[in-house]
Amino acid sequence: TADASHHHADVAAWDLIGDALAPNGIPGDMLAEALGPINARIAQSAADTGWMTVTIDQDMSLYTAADTESQGIFEHRPSALLSESEKWRVDAMIAEAVSHLSGLKLLMLDRFDVLDIQGRADLFAWLDILATNGEIDTCLLFGTLKALPAELPATVCGHWIEAGVAGKLKAAA
Repeated sequence: TADASHHHADVAAWDLIGDALAPNGIPGDMLAEALGPINARIAQSAADTGWMTVTIDQDMSLYTAADTESQGIFEHRPSALLSESEKWRVDAMIAEAVSHLSGLKLLMLDRFDVLDIQGRADLFAWLDILATNGEIDTCLLFGTLKALPAELPATVCGHWIEAGVAGKLKAAA
């Protein structure tokens, strides 16, 4: 009986350890603690850009909340249902949140050409806000364009790369 009682206590202790290490135990608590600042920073980026609000849930799924303005309600969509440019915007805001919270002040964004003209203007305005506020020191922004955008903020410096060599800027077509 004493031996069985001892084994029962061991099993109960291992059960407690298993529960603590389960996804909804200590790892879930740590993830929830980390996601708070990430989601807050993404919300700030959405406000700065006018882009949709994005949240990362504890199961690491992404959900968007787009205001349907005309009805004053919010539409929640999983990231799998987003368009290519919406996915790019989500990725950009997450990358900026990670950069900001890590203290790197470096942001690298490829394929910004997936955005339409207004989306690009929103992007440049957002990057200008981040640079002006000292929240980023460097952003490497890559895209395939016919020419540099006509009106870049003072905080943006454009370089033309052709055939792997930085050269003279292309004149606007």
